[in-house]
Amino acid sequence: MVALTSSLDLTFWTILEIEVISSVLVNGFITFGNGYLWFQNRKMVLCDILLTALSTSRCLMQLMVLVINVLYFISPDKFFSSDQVDILFLLWFYFETVSRWCNTWLNVFYCVKITNFPNRLFLWLKTRISALTLKLLGMSIVVSLIFSVPSTISYYDQKKWCNMTGMQPLNASQSKVCKDRTIVFLPPELIVFFINFIMNITASILLLISLWRHTRNLRKSGLGVKDLNTRIHVNVIKPLICYVFFYLIYFAGMIIYAGSIINYRPIAVSISNILVSLLPLSHSIILILTNPKLKNWFACLLNFKRIALQR
Repeated sequence: MVALTSSLDLTFWTILEIEVISSVLVNGFITFGNGYLWFQNRKMVLCDILLTALSTSRCLMQLMVLVINVLYFISPDKFFSSDQVDILFLLWFYFETVSRWCNTWLNVFYCVKITNFPNRLFLWLKTRISALTLKLLGMSIVVSLIFSVPSTISYYDQKKWCNMTGMQPLNASQSKVCKDRTIVFLPPELIVFFINFIMNITASILLLISLWRHTRNLRKSGLGVKDLNTRIHVNVIKPLICYVFFYLIYFAGMIIYAGSIINYRPIAVSISNILVSLLPLSHSIILILTNPKLKNWFACLLNFKRIALQR
């Protein structure tokens, strides 16, 4: 956490809170919309299950961030010694892990379902991806959390050690750990992040290549019916490019975050938090705009608000 000692710090904090609150509202809308449709139909297809899991984990993750930031703003002196903050932080870490894997497997699922590559692996995955996705998602989350157990133990050991040393002189590395004990979660977090990054970018690039090739072939055919298909494919490519753009911003934010935590640069931490928080918000907006059911729900909500304001 960064102390709000200047107008610049306060500006960064305000921008971050706006992003976080907006992300909570947007992802909460997706969760509520899909949940209501499930309640009506009593069934949910796999992509909607993944989407609901993603939006729910993102919503809860951002709620943890919001509460943690508010607690720090209210009482920065007691913040680092609070057991409640430790629980909130561990919950945030859990929901962040879940949201990353949900995002990754949702992207992989769309890639395998939509792409058309004459490859034995893809043909094998196409017939089995629906049965494998939830199992792979569960395994990924469990393995990631087990992998973070040593860091959790180290986190509480560092807290106990820092409380015992109090105001005694510390060397540079010890002081750095006491200022931000979350540094112990950096190695497992970065490992999971890079695995997710490689899988996401690979799936996105393969999907873009497949859609672009198919669009080019449709344009060459010159058939009127396929012109409509061409427009549909172009409409899919545009949001996918936007997603890749925001994911690369997320990647840059994580690199800045890792460097700023290691070297303890508060301003860089603030900038990285803003960049990282853009993805849960922007990607969720893209998902709403590209999902016909959610888009209709959102249009109805806006229309309802417009009518209410007119009254």
